[in-house]
Amino acid sequence: MTTRLPFFLLVVLAVGATARAQPAPQRTKPTQPTPKDLDEARRHFQAAEAAKARGAYQTAAVEYLAAYELFAEPEFFFDVAEVYKLAGDEASALTYYEKYLELDPRGRGAAVARASSQELRRSIAATEDAARRAEEDKRKAEAQAQAQVPPPKAPELPPAPARSESPGRGLRIAGMATGAAGAIAIGVGVAFGLRARAIGSETATWDTFDPQRYAEGKAAQRNMIIFTGVGAAALVAGGVLFYLGGQAGPTAESGKGLTLAPAIGPAEIRLTAAGRF
Repeated sequence: MTTRLPFFLLVVLAVGATARAQPAPQRTKPTQPTPKDLDEARRHFQAAEAAKARGAYQTAAVEYLAAYELFAEPEFFFDVAEVYKLAGDEASALTYYEKYLELDPRGRGAAVARASSQELRRSIAATEDAARRAEEDKRKAEAQAQAQVPPPKAPELPPAPARSESPGRGLRIAGMATGAAGAIAIGVGVAFGLRARAIGSETATWDTFDPQRYAEGKAAQRNMIIFTGVGAAALVAGGVLFYLGGQAGPTAESGKGLTLAPAIGPAEIRLTAAGRF
């Protein structure tokens, strides 16, 4: 409060005169500041006012509190609240307004402190509510994005080749299609793995346990295992099909045949073989 300077100096002079006029009592802890304490408090107060005038609000708060340590005048807490409010630190400003009102509920700045406290409470509540809604929207968006990831589709096998086609051509095509599906599934599994890793790194910085976020991480890890397992199996099956397709020529010419029917499910791959040998 810039209008408090004369009042502060008068209080300092009055307390200082009293301290000089009376002999110091024999106590372990003085109840009044010494003249040296008052001089130091005045210097801190003036330094705080200068810092406030040039916009160095954090420095001003430190100087006001240093003055209070030497001369316990409650209005110093009011001044600290004011500079924190100017600095945009609403939580600290509210804390020191409340400290001031607790010590001097009928002080000169009490009405301003009460009004400012109510304003700060509303502002802090609105900020916290907006942050909470933003976090909820972010989690919903992430959940929707995760739900929209399609599962790997089973490759569509080509129709049975006619007799005139090259022996084993259908198996080679089925092998390539199955291998391609496996590569896609592995890619999806890697994406889930990166997501699980990111969430795992995030948990290391948590102050409080977030069960929903933890469940998302576990789901991503589970999907990673499923997709990479299915993809790896599909790659192996595709390689087997392609190899058998390359070896199907002699069997077809000798009147013997081999038919392989691959089937890919969410967590398994089946390969059925049938024919004459």
